[in-house]
Amino acid sequence: MNEHHEKDEQFPNDRAFTPIEQPASGPRKHSGLGIASFVLSLVSIVAFIGVTIGVIVLISNEIDFSTLVDSNGQLTMTEEELINKLQPLLGYLIMYPLVLVLNVIGLILGIVGLARRGYKKAFPVLGTVFNGLAILGVFLLMVIAFVQNSL
Repeated sequence: MNEHHEKDEQFPNDRAFTPIEQPASGPRKHSGLGIASFVLSLVSIVAFIGVTIGVIVLISNEIDFSTLVDSNGQLTMTEEELINKLQPLLGYLIMYPLVLVLNVIGLILGIVGLARRGYKKAFPVLGTVFNGLAILGVFLLMVIAFVQNSL
């Protein structure tokens, strides 16, 4: 055996590589970024639904769909009249891209919240999933619209 070390010390250099100090193992806190991501996902989903219902109600109040088309399938008003009636409502359609921006911000916050160590992951996971599903849903609707127009 080696005379420089104690007799019962089996590995003399085991203190050369000490593990990294772990933070206090108290209860972990919820991630603030994760909570923000989750709240943004809920706000944006409610906003998508609210804007959609609002636009549908405004359009249905502006145009009487029961008299829009006659029995032969022809429009009862000209396209110019229809555009003039719907043009003031186009401002409400600006809300969709703004809500989509909220989803993208929420998705980024959720991913950053997932990457941070030492925090609970429930809210970042929920925020990332909800924001991701909302963005995916919007793009799927766009793909469906493009495919429908190409047929």
